[in-house]
Amino acid sequence: MKPILQVSGMHTYYGRSHILFDVALSVYEGETVCLMGRNGAGKTTTFRSLAGLTPPRAGEVVFKGKPCTRLPAYRMARLGLGFVPEDRRILGPLTVKENLELGKVPGRKGPWTMSRVLDQFPVLRDMPHRLGGTLSGGEQQMLTIARALMGNPDLLLLDEPSEGLAPVIVAELRRLLLQLKQMGTTILLSEQNIRFALAVTDRVFIIDKGHIVYSGGIDDFRRNTELQQKYLSV
Repeated sequence: MKPILQVSGMHTYYGRSHILFDVALSVYEGETVCLMGRNGAGKTTTFRSLAGLTPPRAGEVVFKGKPCTRLPAYRMARLGLGFVPEDRRILGPLTVKENLELGKVPGRKGPWTMSRVLDQFPVLRDMPHRLGGTLSGGEQQMLTIARALMGNPDLLLLDEPSEGLAPVIVAELRRLLLQLKQMGTTILLSEQNIRFALAVTDRVFIIDKGHIVYSGGIDDFRRNTELQQKYLSV
C-alpha cells in the first residue's frame, strides 16, 4: 500500500536561515500520525512546507501519488489537503456559519456538508450566528477544524491543536479526533502534549532542530521513556 503522503529529503529555509534538514515522513490513508518536538524544533515549518505556504528548496513531497513539492497553497487545498494552523486564523467579524462557508474548496465534493459539520460540532451548531471574534479559544479551535472539514480534505493537517486549551477542552478535542479517526479521516498532527498524542495517534515522528530523529509505532514510543526525556523534556 502506498502512502497518501510521502516526504523525502525536504529542506526548507526562511530567507538564508536553514530550518528543515532532509525531512522524511509518510502518512497512510486512515491513520493518525503525530509529529512531535519542542518549541522551535521545526513542526510548524514542516506543516507550512506541506501546505504550500513555505515551499521547500529541495526534496520531494508526493501527495496522492502526485509530486507537489512547490505547489501553492490553493492548489494543495484543491488536491485535498486541509490545514488547521496553530494560530487558527478565524475571521472575527464573520459569523460561525460564514467562517464555515469560507472553508469550501472549489471543485471538492464529499461527505462534509454544512449540516453534517454542525452535527459533528454541537458547540458550533448552537451558535451559528455568533461572531468568530467573540468565541473562546476552544470554540475557535473547533471552528477552525470544522472549517477545514468543509473542504472535504483527504488529509487533515492539525498544527498544535491542543496548545493553550483548558483540560476540559483538550478532552473534548481528543474525543473529536478519535471520532474522526473512526470515520476514516486521515490526520497528520503536530503536538507537544504527550498524553494527548498517545490517546489519538498510530505512529510518531520526532523532529529536533529541523531533523527527524525518530519514527515508530505508538506502542514503541510509549515504552521509550528515555527518548521522550531526551527530545520532549518529559
